[in-house]
Amino acid sequence: MNNLFAKFSINQRMIILVALAGSVAGLIALTLWTQQPDMQVLFSNLNGEDAGAIIEKLKEAKVPYETSGGGATVLVPSAQVHDLRLQLATQGLPHGGGVGFEIFDRTSIGMSEFVQKLNYRRALQGELARTIAQMPEVERARVHLAIPERRLFASEQEKARASVVVSLRNGQQLTKAQVQGVVNLVSSSVEGLQAREVTIVDGHGRLLSGAAADETTGLTNAQLEYQHSIEKDIELRIQSMLERIVGDGKAVVRVSSLVDFRKVETTEERYDPNGQVVRSEQRGQEKASGSNGVTGGVPGVQSNVPPGTEQEPAQTSSNNSLTKNETVNYEISRTVSKIVEPVGAIKQLSVAVLVDGTYETAKAGEGLTGDKATAESGRKYVPRSEDDLKRIEEIVKKAMGFSADRQDQVQVVNVQFGLGPDDAPAAADATADTPNAWLPYLRYVVGGLLFFIIFFFIVRPLLAMLSSTAQATGPDTGAGVPGVTAGAAESALAGGPDRAQIIDMARRNPDTTAVVVKQWLKAPSGNV
Repeated sequence: MNNLFAKFSINQRMIILVALAGSVAGLIALTLWTQQPDMQVLFSNLNGEDAGAIIEKLKEAKVPYETSGGGATVLVPSAQVHDLRLQLATQGLPHGGGVGFEIFDRTSIGMSEFVQKLNYRRALQGELARTIAQMPEVERARVHLAIPERRLFASEQEKARASVVVSLRNGQQLTKAQVQGVVNLVSSSVEGLQAREVTIVDGHGRLLSGAAADETTGLTNAQLEYQHSIEKDIELRIQSMLERIVGDGKAVVRVSSLVDFRKVETTEERYDPNGQVVRSEQRGQEKASGSNGVTGGVPGVQSNVPPGTEQEPAQTSSNNSLTKNETVNYEISRTVSKIVEPVGAIKQLSVAVLVDGTYETAKAGEGLTGDKATAESGRKYVPRSEDDLKRIEEIVKKAMGFSADRQDQVQVVNVQFGLGPDDAPAAADATADTPNAWLPYLRYVVGGLLFFIIFFFIVRPLLAMLSSTAQATGPDTGAGVPGVTAGAAESALAGGPDRAQIIDMARRNPDTTAVVVKQWLKAPSGNV
């Protein structure tokens, strides 16, 4: 074995030793890998506090563990995952990014009222953060509550406020309904907190709740979204109708709207003096007639004369009267109306429409230059007539709900877009196919390069090494050049008087020539 190994060159020995070392290392690594336990995730997306507490518990239980993701993920043997989760859950781990109501499990006798209120706020913030973090799109959440002290008078009581920061997972977004759900969750969990006082932002500081107003327009995010939805809906209605007439991609529609978001409530009371109505009527009549039954004489001496003497006849008085009373109450007509105008009513619409013309095949001899020709496609541009534009304008007005009272504006302009509908797809297809035309040939080029690299740098040196090794282990008579034996060289040298051939043979095969010369010197002179 030693003699066989000694026949190899130094490079061959190094290659053999490196191959043996690599094989041994591979076997050792494979053995260690098969004996290593299968690790699975115990908890992921942990904060530093929870990760440290969990690792401390694993060390106490002498459980092997691994960490990844900067310590945010803890891995343990797969056979112990479920048991460890139950054990850590009984100890309140992980906390989930904050302290919850378990903070009151450890109370102290000397705790002041201020500390109790502070702990309650911390516990409420932590519980809300845990609840929000259970959403599939949310990776982490944090809640900040500003709860003022209670005042004696309600007019002096300050409002409670809340701020929520959510860190979303990669590629995830919260819908408007989910954001509103988080707002209602927080406002319903805190006493005295209104939904409009809750602010939600994401991990990049972008506002998710619609409480902020745009600096230029003064509208909130919800109002801007409503305005954009109105404009988009009108654009789609007009666009779909025009493309049926002028063709796909031959019309561009843009809509601008003014929306009134004021909440107006009007109470109006009117009186009509001409519309009088009798409310109540009362009539009375009194009539009196006859004497009053009083008899008397003429005032003076005669009337005072004692009876028995002659007196003048007595005089009587009579009274006849008629009294009428009438009372009429009139009610003046009154109209009371309470008008509440709708929020988000459209005040004005402005619509701009660009329409392409038509294209005709250019005849022989027609010049295709100028702004009314498309030389690349060989088609001639023809603008639309005024009647067509008027007809399109009327269609746009019907689709948008044009109102002269709102002073709506519509403008239709005929503009050349470019290639005709028949030529544009062909040009697009040719452009799309050009970059991919050489891809099939690229595979053959790369395959050929790899073949030549492997042949010239791996296969050929290996064949040369094996050939030289076979010659080194053969008889000494052929130890010179592959494929040339000493007998063949000797016959070549002694076969003819050509000196140039002998010199060329000696130059190409020096070792074989030396062997032949040695044999000539050892042989008798008559045999040479």
